[in-house]
Amino acid sequence: MATNVPFATHASSSKSNLERDLLGAVLAGQVAGLIMAVAMVAVFTLFLGAAWYHPVQVIGSFALGDAALPGSFFLPAFLAGLAIHQLVATLAWSLGFGLLINKVPRTFVNVLALGLATGVASQVFDAALFVPAIMNRFHGHNIWAENVPAAWSWLAHVVFGLGFLVFLPIRQALRRVHVRTVSERAS
Repeated sequence: MATNVPFATHASSSKSNLERDLLGAVLAGQVAGLIMAVAMVAVFTLFLGAAWYHPVQVIGSFALGDAALPGSFFLPAFLAGLAIHQLVATLAWSLGFGLLINKVPRTFVNVLALGLATGVASQVFDAALFVPAIMNRFHGHNIWAENVPAAWSWLAHVVFGLGFLVFLPIRQALRRVHVRTVSERAS
């Protein structure tokens, strides 16, 4: 019976580490997704001469098609774009990052490497494979590719990956909260 105690403690510890890694990854991913969105807004405004809201509405076109791009600010397209970006794509990639970071030491180099790998994978699978297939199937053409130059799309996804560097301070904060909660329970 005593041999089960270390295993139970280890399993519990592993479970709480996975939970903190996933929560930290989701929070870091939300920050990274917003950093990416701000970078795209800056690129579109400063370098491409488009309106600040255009890249978010392009993402909204995933759901709304060409109606998302009326040439002016369109709140439903903007909200759809923000929701799709943050609550679907960013959330999914964040969970993948969290599952992977849980398997390796949480070092700066590992977070950087996994973050960049996540950014590149999101470009390859989302922007280059998934989005074109869905756009063509449901809207008859790839609205993303027509509105977002490939080089800027790649750069934005690399920025997204670099944004995962906020995982380390977020994860440390979650650990401090956990340690404080456990010590308060013991008191």
